Amino acid sequence: MSVRVFVTNDHEILRGALRAVIDMQTDMEVVGEAATGPDAELGIKETDPDVVLLDIGTHSCGRLDAIAAVKRIRSETGIVVLTFHEELGYIRAAGRRRADGYVVKRAMNTELLTAIRAVSRGRTFVDARESSAAIAEMA
Repeated sequence: MSVRVFVTNDHEILRGALRAVIDMQTDMEVVGEAATGPDAELGIKETDPDVVLLDIGTHSCGRLDAIAAVKRIRSETGIVVLTFHEELGYIRAAGRRRADGYVVKRAMNTELLTAIRAVSRGRTFVDARESSAAIAEMA
C-alpha cells in the first residue's frame, strides 16, 4: 500500500519537483497539491491523505496555525513541516501544534523521504541537525 501524500507549497516549481520525487518512490504517491491554505483544506478533505507535506514558510499556505487546521480536518493525518526556519522555537511550536515531522529545506534532499515514511508509520521525525541542536540546548 502506498503512502498517500498531499503537498502544500505556494511555489509551483517546487510543488512540481516535490511531486516528481515523491511519485518516483515505489511506496508513495502524491494524491493532491495546493498553493494556498484554503485550497489545501479542500484538497485534504477530498483526497484523505496519510501525510500532508506542509510548507510553513509561505504566506499563502499559512504559518504554524495551518498545522492545527489540518488536524481539525483529519486528525489522523500525519504532518511533515517543510520550512526554511531552523530556529528551535519553530520546532517546538510545530510540535505543540501536533506536527509529526519537521524538515528544514536545506536538508530536504537527504531527510524528506525518510520523514514522510516515518510519519506515515506513526512515528515522529526531526532532521538530525535540528534534533542535535535541541539536545545540546537542553544539556
